[in-house]
Amino acid sequence: MSYKIVIDSCGELLEQWKQDERFASVPLTLTVGSENIIDDETFNQKEFLAKVKASSECPKTAWPSPESFKEAFEGDAEYIFVVTLSNHLSGCYNSAALAKRLYEEENGTDGKKIAVIDSLSASAGELNIALFISFQRKNHQPIIDRRFYL
Repeated sequence: MSYKIVIDSCGELLEQWKQDERFASVPLTLTVGSENIIDDETFNQKEFLAKVKASSECPKTAWPSPESFKEAFEGDAEYIFVVTLSNHLSGCYNSAALAKRLYEEENGTDGKKIAVIDSLSASAGELNIALFISFQRKNHQPIIDRRFYL
């Protein structure tokens, strides 16, 4: 049973996961003044903080589009676990849930099983959930939660 873990870029991928096709990060967009900065592998935190310091406006964030999440669902994985930033902090969860519905409308529900998980947390919380799922899948254990069972 192949799996894939997708997180938004608020949750940091471990170094060993960055080259592993079973893991994907969907980037948020950060806006400072009129400049949009994609929070992906090219993100430079030092430069970002300098831009924030130089700007008279507070930075803003935008969650990934449903299309970005749908692209992360592609591949051969049978089980996809999407772990998002808390819905109390961002629209990432809603965007990922919409992506799941759109993906299933277009492709049916017989192939992939997609679980969208609201971390109810941020960076470290997302990572902890992803680590738990990865550990359980590696050991062929079921993932049990009150919201889903795979």
